Formats: sequence, structure tokens, C-alpha cells
Amino acid sequence: MRQWSGFGKAALIVLIVGVLIPIGAIAYGFTLQPRSNLLGSDSMSPTYRSGQRVVTYAVEPEDVRRGDVVLFTAPMEPGGQPETSLSRVIALGGDHVSQCGPQPVQLNGAPLDEPYLQGGTPSGEKCFDVTVPAGEMFVLGDHRVAAFDSRYRGTFPLSSVIGRDHGSDAVLTTVGIAVFFGLLLLPVALVLSLIARRRRRTAPPQYAGYPAWVFQQTPGAPAPAPFAAPAEARPATTTEGS
Repeated sequence: MRQWSGFGKAALIVLIVGVLIPIGAIAYGFTLQPRSNLLGSDSMSPTYRSGQRVVTYAVEPEDVRRGDVVLFTAPMEPGGQPETSLSRVIALGGDHVSQCGPQPVQLNGAPLDEPYLQGGTPSGEKCFDVTVPAGEMFVLGDHRVAAFDSRYRGTFPLSSVIGRDHGSDAVLTTVGIAVFFGLLLLPVALVLSLIARRRRRTAPPQYAGYPAWVFQQTPGAPAPAPFAAPAEARPATTTEGS
């Protein structure tokens, strides 16, 4: 059986790692289900502006949290065709949310801190007082004057969420780096395998399985006996007394 040299083993390990890393990274990227979205309004300004491209990732309904910026589908009006919207989750099932006039939004009886608001004001031109049904969410735009959100359209089912913004593209960047790094390992594995092949060709032949005396004896000479010949049996002698 041909034995693997150190370079050969290293080449095999690097090759396996170089193949598994890109496959794993791409598979993970598919599970994220990234979606690129071009915003068509300033309803989320100043956080997001019209014409900006936002990447969202798949999220399970039970994983949606208050404060998340989510992409969801819902009709703009009853009986209309579903359209995608990007808004911020303010309240979830069981929460009580209200606001009127210049006062801050009240969430479960406490004022909500919203540093992301356009102009820093809640712009309460439409008063609301809602207890969110179970399995639904109450969403608002960061630019309240320009947003057509839950104040006008009511709450939305969590099942309508198709993506959530993570705030950066770090996840996809990490996936891309992992794929690139894995592909870089493939030529390294090739170089190691070529070195191992060259060393195997130039190495002296190895003869395994034979004792050293086989290669030291003169051709044609009898091989030494593996064991010493037994001594000849001698007759027993006795001495008789006089």
C-alpha cells in the first residue's frame, strides 16, 4: 500500500478545507434568504432615504422584536394588491400603544424613546390608542409625516414579515470572505500535491517486509538457518562403584 507523505497529507487536508468552507458559507447564505430592496419613499427617513438599497434577511415571525425594521407585504387599502413596505416595529401582540399631539408615543404606559425620528418629533397629527392583537404588530415610519403606517392601516400579522434589516451588510460580507478564503486554499493544495509527487519520484525505493540479511547475502549462497541445529544425542554414561 502506498503511504502518504507529509506534503501529501497536508495537500489532502487543505483541499478538504478549501472545498468545505465555500460550500458551508454558500449554504448559510441561502438560509439567510437575503433580499435587496430599493426604497421608493422617505417614510423611513432619516434612517433610510428614498432611492437607497436595503438588504434584509429572512426572519421567523416569533423572532420579530420591538424596534426591528422589517419588510412586510400588505395591501395599501382593503381589497388591494399586497405591496412591500419597510417600517419599524413599535408594539407586538398584547402591547398597548397610544399617542396624540406632540406627546411621545406611549408603550404600555411609558414614553417611548425614539432617537431615530425625523426632526426628533413624533408628529402626532393622527391620534391612536391601540391594544395589539396576538400574532400581530403595530408599525410606524421614522418620518411620521410621510409614513402610511399602522396609524392609518391598522396592525399587521407577523406572518406578513418577509425580511428584517440587520443594520449592516456584515453578514453577507463575512459569507463572501469565507468563500474567497476557501477558493484561495485550492491552489495551495495543488502546490502541496505537486511537491509531494516530486518527492515521491526522487525518493529511494523502499523494500518493506524483508529482513536485512536478504539484501546482504551473496546471490546464490544458501540462506542462513533461522535456528541453530540441535546437538546430537549422546548416550548416557554410568559409573559403577567397586
